[in-house]
Amino acid sequence: MRIEKDWMIHCKKQELRSNVSEICSSKEEIMERVGNIAGLKTPIVVYLADSLLEDKSILNGWEEGLLPFEKKKLGVVDIYKKHPYLIQSAIDYEVCSRASVFAGNSFSTFSSLVVLDRTQRMIRTGVSRPCSINVRWPSYAYNILGESKGPRQWMTNMSARSLKAIGYGSNDISC
Repeated sequence: MRIEKDWMIHCKKQELRSNVSEICSSKEEIMERVGNIAGLKTPIVVYLADSLLEDKSILNGWEEGLLPFEKKKLGVVDIYKKHPYLIQSAIDYEVCSRASVFAGNSFSTFSSLVVLDRTQRMIRTGVSRPCSINVRWPSYAYNILGESKGPRQWMTNMSARSLKAIGYGSNDISC
């Protein structure tokens, strides 16, 4: 998961401007929804690419079997901070793209690009039912409530007529 520090402020303004209510998610909603991903095999590490507003409590309160880690705990923050912001984002992108499960916000361009990469990887391997819970490289939109109080499963609609599905600002996810 990657949550930029300014996202929580920005998303509230975006909800007001676009008159859409499923953009922002509280820390508690994110934790509950990620904890309710159907078919999630625990124990599993939850990589937090950025802490919510640098709130240390993000590491507490996760469902049993979900083990939250942030860069500081992994001991790579000094190496990471030596690089410019775009390189840091690229590192986060690679980690999120290669994760066994990805959870992001459907209004985030970063998350949309990660899901696009994961969707293309599924297509190349011949996945016939990309929205099943047993698919390799599943992605979820934690800001949209899905089944069983979990996040909604997410893949990029590769037959869409516009780029809106992979651009910023959409709750139009295929699953």
